[in-house]
Amino acid sequence: MEEVNRRRFLKHATVATAGVSLAAGCLGDDEDDGAEAEAEDDFPTDNITIVIPFGEGGGTDDFARTVAGAADDHLDVSIQFENEPGAGGLNGTQDVVQAEPDGYTLVAFNPPSTPTSWLVQQPPYEIGDLEGVATVGRFPYIIYANTDYEIEDFGDLIDRYEDGEFSQIAGQGVGTMVDVVARTLRDDVGLPWEDYIAYDGGGEVTEAVMSDEVSVGIGTDSGALAGAEEGRLEPIACIPDGGSAVFPDLESIAEQGYAEEGDPIDTLAMLQPSYWAPPGTPSEHIDVIAEALEQATEDEGVQEWAEDTGNVVEYSGPDEASQTLADVLETVPDVVDLDAVREEAES
Repeated sequence: MEEVNRRRFLKHATVATAGVSLAAGCLGDDEDDGAEAEAEDDFPTDNITIVIPFGEGGGTDDFARTVAGAADDHLDVSIQFENEPGAGGLNGTQDVVQAEPDGYTLVAFNPPSTPTSWLVQQPPYEIGDLEGVATVGRFPYIIYANTDYEIEDFGDLIDRYEDGEFSQIAGQGVGTMVDVVARTLRDDVGLPWEDYIAYDGGGEVTEAVMSDEVSVGIGTDSGALAGAEEGRLEPIACIPDGGSAVFPDLESIAEQGYAEEGDPIDTLAMLQPSYWAPPGTPSEHIDVIAEALEQATEDEGVQEWAEDTGNVVEYSGPDEASQTLADVLETVPDVVDLDAVREEAES
């Protein structure tokens, strides 16, 4: 308001007075610029919101609330979490793509999951425009079942589908990464499920399997941990080669003889929990948050959580996160028949 008043004054002042006022105006602009620069240097001055585009209780939710939740100790502001599930993570992600690029709103998702959903569903925004902030770990998808069925291994599971004991499999929404993984298990690995039962988030999938609403499901290893500890979920196989840090004794489908190391399923089923900012967010703001996230990965409480749960917590910065997203968008179409996934999802 002060600058507007000064301009009105100059418009009506005499030439001599205008000269003095112009000098004062320049000083005022310098003061304004200095205040803006100081505000930039002080970032953040308000709470930061991380949108989790999945339901509560899944692997993304657990990882974000634990690791990113520890970052607020290094920022002097609070980090708040909002679950906005739907469309395989695309609804909440869209909100962040379109948010003010000021560093106060981020989204958490796990390549290649949400980018693959974006490739399949083709919503009206560019996920590749997001600014990478950090990657803080990795975890695989596993296949699990209700413990009442006492399934011995992946081969036993295949036999039970073939015998008609099971026909359904649970996972996140149609056209999501889990849907793609399930189709790959059916078409390339030989798990003959018939009906894909879709839920909004990993937490809902585990609840459905524990309650025997659906007997078999696909989700993250970290998301399945609580159910396994309660004795209500039985992990059957780690889907990508390399195994699960959460369930170190769980063999992969390759180790059980149903896939080969380096098959497309390995690319699709290993997730990297990461954080992203709206397009155009200042790099200085991203660097501040990235540094806090790096410190959070080294936090004693986070390390204890990682050790207790078997989750792999490891940091890489904004450039690596951005490159990961670009790589997924480039390579997934080479290993997934996206048109076939779309056609089957629409049928």
